[in-house]
Amino acid sequence: FQDRLVVLKPPDWEVFGEHVDLQLLSFFQGRYRAYPILQDAKHQFGLMHRLDVPSSGLILAAKTFEAYYDLQVQLCSGEIMRDYIVLCHGWLAAFSRCEIDAQVDWQSDQDQPTISGMLGKPARTNLRVESQHQFMMSALSLIFVRIATGRRHQIRSHFSHVGHPTVCDGKYTTAS
Repeated sequence: FQDRLVVLKPPDWEVFGEHVDLQLLSFFQGRYRAYPILQDAKHQFGLMHRLDVPSSGLILAAKTFEAYYDLQVQLCSGEIMRDYIVLCHGWLAAFSRCEIDAQVDWQSDQDQPTISGMLGKPARTNLRVESQHQFMMSALSLIFVRIATGRRHQIRSHFSHVGHPTVCDGKYTTAS
């Protein structure tokens, strides 16, 4: 498709928001100047979703307004799946499948972590345990994740909520 982009976001880059210097949107705007949607904040600059700054992964973007609305319909109807691989603390039952169904609540202050529990918007994270590992006296699980909703910090918040925070996550993992 000529009217869509899929780009690998490196870790420590922000999709957009100007909280860190490395901005994926600035790269898009410099590289694809001919597309007005990349200047339009009302249409999320053509970006269909975000990834947290510490994360890496594929970002889907539209180069036209028509593609933006087509992709929105596909995301809302579940035609486009959002899959992730997560390394978390602790051992979850090997090769088990389960679902984390907890509401997600976030503050307008970006420095505050998102809270999962009884308050906020509905959020569902489906997971399948792929493997378990031990590294330097720490138990770790490698998890395949599919999100049914896309709330801010949903995966990180959900895994922390069930007692298995993601590895190397300073916001949702305690210092101990």
